[in-house]
Amino acid sequence: MTSREPTPRAPLRPETVPPDRRDGGADLLGTAVDVGGTHVTAATVDAGWRVRDEHRVPLDSAAPAAEVLDAVADCVRRTWAAGAATVTGPVAVAIPGPFDYERGIGDFRGVDKFAALRGVDLRGELAARWGRAPATVRLVNDAEAFGLGEWAAGAGSGAARVVAVTLGTGVGSAFVDRGRCVTTGPLVPADGNIHVVRVAGRPLEEVVSRRALRLAYRAGTGRDVDVVDIARHARAGDAAAVRALEGGMRTLAGALAPWLTAFAPERLVVGGSMAASSDLLFPPLVAGLAAAMARPPDVRAGMLPRERASLLGALVAARAAAEGSVDGLVR
Repeated sequence: MTSREPTPRAPLRPETVPPDRRDGGADLLGTAVDVGGTHVTAATVDAGWRVRDEHRVPLDSAAPAAEVLDAVADCVRRTWAAGAATVTGPVAVAIPGPFDYERGIGDFRGVDKFAALRGVDLRGELAARWGRAPATVRLVNDAEAFGLGEWAAGAGSGAARVVAVTLGTGVGSAFVDRGRCVTTGPLVPADGNIHVVRVAGRPLEEVVSRRALRLAYRAGTGRDVDVVDIARHARAGDAAAVRALEGGMRTLAGALAPWLTAFAPERLVVGGSMAASSDLLFPPLVAGLAAAMARPPDVRAGMLPRERASLLGALVAARAAAEGSVDGLVR
């Protein structure tokens, strides 16, 4: 895990993209979509990497497949209808897994959300609803989209290599090298997914996720409260709350340290719902990394609104994919 692989060439970062020519409507790089468990957001992104005509609609992840697909398709149509520029470029859709992103087909085994989309050809179904060729629709892992967005225009801006971790219902990750997600090779865990790492024989998500922290606090107090309440109790001096949060973060540091050593990122960007408690989570995380690594990365909270990072990152991934795979490193 100490060898270095060739570094992929980079797509343009926002700050280096040619500006809007202002010729009656900005040149569009494409359309970006963020699909979550309760809503879907769509926007177009112009040649200055500005997010335009952003639109959001409610989404029921437990609804039948046709209803979910119609909601996603309608959100994008509304975005297109609101814009003054001609819609060109790819449609990049950030969506959570499990998912076969290459084939564009849902998996969703072992999760509560989007069960009706299992086995459905989302690329084909959405392309048909938009009257587009399937090849113009790109599906992207939501954690990777977050990482790419933060690399491009957020907390990872200016760094060549960034590891992004999302903490919430589960644990997501992205190992970003100059605008491309590394998903194979000895420098990253399988598929670039830190959640597959096992801690004392248990999946990482059973130790670090929102559910895991709730269980840890309940074990110490007999009370079942949400993470936001655990954070509030910790700030008030509740020792059990402090132990639950610090224990989870030190476990995360131990799981990340070997891969951060191998990948050697300049920054570790943390996002997700739990990152709102960075004042409590970051000190034990930073201390754990410092104890386990000779040269730990700079740890930062994500700078962009969650959806904005995913929208930009999904389109970064789509543009990188259009340039072709480099050394087998691109999903």
